[in-house]
Amino acid sequence: MDPVVAVLIVAGVALLLALVCMVAFMKSRQARNELEEAPVATHVVQEPPVVRTEETPRPEAGGQAEPDAPEPMHRFKVASGDEIKQCLFVILDWPGLDTNRRLARLLREYNAGYDAKLGVYSIRDPLAGYKLTIANSSPPGTLPPIHEGDDQPTVPGVSILIHFINKRSVARNPETLIHITQAVAAIGGHILDAERNAVSNEEFEQLRQHAGMSPAGSSARHTS
Repeated sequence: MDPVVAVLIVAGVALLLALVCMVAFMKSRQARNELEEAPVATHVVQEPPVVRTEETPRPEAGGQAEPDAPEPMHRFKVASGDEIKQCLFVILDWPGLDTNRRLARLLREYNAGYDAKLGVYSIRDPLAGYKLTIANSSPPGTLPPIHEGDDQPTVPGVSILIHFINKRSVARNPETLIHITQAVAAIGGHILDAERNAVSNEEFEQLRQHAGMSPAGSSARHTS
């Protein structure tokens, strides 16, 4: 090979290597500069989202009070045709001749008047200001004149009616109603309300308390 050609080839290769090195150097420097100029990333700690819970509303103090319980007399209310009455029933456990006699004696003690047309007894309490009607507990409600003697049909029980217009008078002074009802039950029977549910002695005491009466201060009043 010609020495001149060999020198040129070596010179060319050296120049090519120099160019490659220069290009590589320039690229590495550019990359370093870009890395230095890049903004430093900061880590932001995000707070967890706040979960808001709604509080259960509490009843305010001084809110509306529960409605008062109905007055005790309300339990005895019954509608009879177009007329509203207060009513109690006394059903005799063993009706017969003896219970007829004892019931007739009790009605005489209260000076009960008999209405032959209606077939009922009436007991008036002028001091308390109301009238009680004593009828048959079984339909049609008419009572035989048991005060006339023993040859009368057996009475199975009685209903004690109070005209609705006299309800306030009875509520203020229920003792006559209570005493008569309990006296009939003492013959041998049980007391029911207008819906034929049992009435206890405690409920009669509620009637007294509602009227502002005490058992010690109340007394049976026989009408004259």
